[in-house]
Amino acid sequence: MKIKEVIDYLETQGEWVNRDCTKDHILYGNENNDIHQAIVCWVATLDIIYQAIQNDCHFIISHENPFIWLQPTYHIPLSKHKKEKELLKKHNITIYRCHDLWDLYPKYGVRDSWGEILRFNFKEMKAYDYIKIANNIKMSFDDLISHVIKCIEPYHQAGIEVIGTTNKTINRLGIGTGACTDIFTMSKYDIDACIVSDDGINNWVAVQWAMDNEIPLIIVNHMTCEAPGIKNMAIFLNNKFENIEFKYVPNDYGIYHKENKHYCLFFF
Repeated sequence: MKIKEVIDYLETQGEWVNRDCTKDHILYGNENNDIHQAIVCWVATLDIIYQAIQNDCHFIISHENPFIWLQPTYHIPLSKHKKEKELLKKHNITIYRCHDLWDLYPKYGVRDSWGEILRFNFKEMKAYDYIKIANNIKMSFDDLISHVIKCIEPYHQAGIEVIGTTNKTINRLGIGTGACTDIFTMSKYDIDACIVSDDGINNWVAVQWAMDNEIPLIIVNHMTCEAPGIKNMAIFLNNKFENIEFKYVPNDYGIYHKENKHYCLFFF
């Protein structure tokens, strides 16, 4: 089966995706190559590319863009990315980005999978919205912190950052989708706390505003809150294509928060 058949199927999905300016397209390679297996990952790091080479795999579906060197404003060393491109060319590997479709794909996508692993009854606020709200949490903030830590353990994050008071009862909880964790939008739904991503807020605006409005924040890594949906992408595609094996490969480099011996910055 050709790569193009997989991509064509994905691009028939998702009425919420603006196909005129979507990020979902081939980043490198040839859609006409025949394949019998594919790797699905959050981002195609060098480690993921090496795993593809070792397993004679010629197709990678990456949720995020691994080619930072394509962003000229970042002013980063290019040695890793030149090597990346050389490896892809040498081993005839195609990378396709599946981002805009998968953020909001029902049940299997990033938003719904994140809500599912947190084990609360999150509801969509409006069609194709990145925000979901759960009612009747009925937990202390301390207990909620412990609950979230347990939920994310399988996704290579040990500990979370917490900002705000912990002596609060949480009944209404807001979450976002990946980096789309806008606390200003969540606050319109009268939430008691938010779970946000480290790429979805900033300290000089969002955090200060949240603290002034007594909304405590649980901050998880961008990858952590998207990984459940990427894992489910492989399950979804395996159910759709009998002749291709889609394997979820995690970015398992690990995210840790360390406790200072004099004072604790993070809760565990």
